[in-house]
Amino acid sequence: MYLGKEFGIATESFLATRAGYEVYKRGGNAADAAVAASIVLTYVLPHLNGIGGDFLALVSRGGQVQAVLGLGWAPRRVPDNPPRRGLRSAVVPGYLAGVLEFHKKFGQLPWSNVVDVALELMGQAVVHPSLAEATRTYRDLLFSDPGGEIYLSLPNTPGAPYRIEPLLKLWQVLRDRPEAFYEEIAQDFTRHGYFELDDFSRYRAETRQPVSMKYGDWQIYEAPPPSLGFAVLLTLKLAEPAGGAFSYARIRNTVVALRKAHWAIHNYLHDGPVPVEELLSGKLELGEAERPEPTVGTTYLATCDGELVVSAIQSLYYPFGSGFTDPKWGVTFNNRASDFTAGLNKAAPWKRPLHTLSAVIIQREDEAYALGASAGHYRPAIYAQLIQNIVLYNMDPRAAVWAPRFVWTGGWGVKAEEGWEPGPGVVFVKYPSRLGVASLVAKRKHGVVAVADIRGDGLALGA
Repeated sequence: MYLGKEFGIATESFLATRAGYEVYKRGGNAADAAVAASIVLTYVLPHLNGIGGDFLALVSRGGQVQAVLGLGWAPRRVPDNPPRRGLRSAVVPGYLAGVLEFHKKFGQLPWSNVVDVALELMGQAVVHPSLAEATRTYRDLLFSDPGGEIYLSLPNTPGAPYRIEPLLKLWQVLRDRPEAFYEEIAQDFTRHGYFELDDFSRYRAETRQPVSMKYGDWQIYEAPPPSLGFAVLLTLKLAEPAGGAFSYARIRNTVVALRKAHWAIHNYLHDGPVPVEELLSGKLELGEAERPEPTVGTTYLATCDGELVVSAIQSLYYPFGSGFTDPKWGVTFNNRASDFTAGLNKAAPWKRPLHTLSAVIIQREDEAYALGASAGHYRPAIYAQLIQNIVLYNMDPRAAVWAPRFVWTGGWGVKAEEGWEPGPGVVFVKYPSRLGVASLVAKRKHGVVAVADIRGDGLALGA
């Protein structure tokens, strides 16, 4: 945990955090710091995120919160039922468009200056423990990937230095001409026979209003659809408070809420109008889902300064995404198209699938927190616990992030870290586990706080 006066940053990578800190010390603001950290994350945790994935951020400035959505859309040739892996499981990457939109609206340093700092830190990259584990776990996937040798050739020892030349070359091009990704670089991607240039050139990121609700004396903000952010709010609203922070009653009450929130995701969430207000106000009757879809991946970061609070997240979706990497540029494509389903969420050209990425900002009076975690479809469970830890159980920031957590696995079953009260359906795993890797920053009356999760390879820094 870092306690300071004017700036804080926390990410899942010690190098990404350092990049954000360096940008701030060179005259940048919290948004510039977030961009530098975000770029470094694409290089040091490429199994979780990358330029072939998506980006989403909530930003609070003067108490007003906006959402930047770099969530990619389906190409014209998207199949009716996209596979789980392979290039046809991908959508057009929204990551770079989202980061550029975010930097244009909130950054203060020139784009090239921010990328320069990121490139400096990428040049110092060493293998993170989670990357070493991922290349071992997904070795068969990488062997079938046309660009998988990029990762298979990396040293498998945490702390060993490495270079990924195609990605370094790509970021050197994007330093001066970021628009090239959706133009001539995209032309190279069309040679794989799935994407068309028009799929890229027409794509734009969006800045929109978040969804929000009152919770205790806090205002909770989340990402708007097609993000599942509303389901985090719905879980909070429906979960009856329980007396003990780690009681079985809290688990049971949260699962009751999660079953309904996930039913709402399955029945209402898509790239179009979603009746969020009606769902949150109880005007719509809710059924119960049987289980969430288990997913892993994603990486989250948070920054703040005297003006801005930033809550940002980026992902390929599954580890190494589609399992298809462009060998020339080192771009590993996401597998987000695999989250198209049927009905409102049916696959169609230039449509976004329902999306697991979401980020949280909570505010009251002179306090603002940014928080989030890797979680996939487990996000409503994990985010609800993080917010409850602060609002209901008055935990300090580090305790809120480091506290044992659980995820709903189906039926009335949960997987819980050691420290929870036993009960029917509770299966325990050793603490700390990999049930989401979180970060948090808080801007408070007397300074800032930044917390990196004990579960990851991260670092909190500030000034």
